Amino acid sequence: MGAIAIRLNASKHADLFLRLNRLNSENKFTDIDLAAYGKQRVQVRRLLKELGFEVDQQSLLMHGNSRMIFEHAQKGYSLDVFFDKLQFSHEVEFGRRPGEGRLGLNPLTLPPADLVLEKLQIHEINEKDLKDLVLLFAANAIGRGEAENVINGEHIASILSGDWEFWYEAKLNLEKLLKFLGSYVNEKVIDADVETIVRSRVEELSKLIDEEPKSKDWQKRSKAGPEKKWWRDVEERSR
Repeated sequence: MGAIAIRLNASKHADLFLRLNRLNSENKFTDIDLAAYGKQRVQVRRLLKELGFEVDQQSLLMHGNSRMIFEHAQKGYSLDVFFDKLQFSHEVEFGRRPGEGRLGLNPLTLPPADLVLEKLQIHEINEKDLKDLVLLFAANAIGRGEAENVINGEHIASILSGDWEFWYEAKLNLEKLLKFLGSYVNEKVIDADVETIVRSRVEELSKLIDEEPKSKDWQKRSKAGPEKKWWRDVEERSR
């Protein structure tokens, strides 16, 4: 999951990845994020120990069973492993056991829809995350099911139809994405063809989200609107 998953998913768009200048000043990824089921927690820990990673004890105190951070003394980097769900500004659930959740739908990464949700849940989204969304929408068509290089818009719309707060965050972030898209064209970071494709897919996804019937909980929460805080505060752990 995360930035490396998006790079793998958009492997046929390496030129766009480079033009977006997605990496840091050292031309490296700074995050290595993985997802697993809670039922696999013991196996994950055993596997990473065999590979030279030790679990960070502070992460166990901070996150309990939902997330573990592993450090490698020689390699000088760490891994984040999220179990069952991503839990930051909003929640993105993966499922709870192999064969029943979403982690087996793609061989290497989270499905494109979940990678999109992973970005749309961010409150105060930054430019690198918007660049990741540009890549995802450039590399994947919008569809109503799971397939290679397809963002399952039906799944995204279904998730957001039951959670007004996540829905509102996602709508704000899609609007921000379209604004940044125009500036990238003006700055010649992307060409008009990429803008057309990304814009049309964002609009197609937005239409699916709007048309999806909303739950009673969604409707109840919508009455308070943005006057009531709609996100969870997140404390970032520096690496």
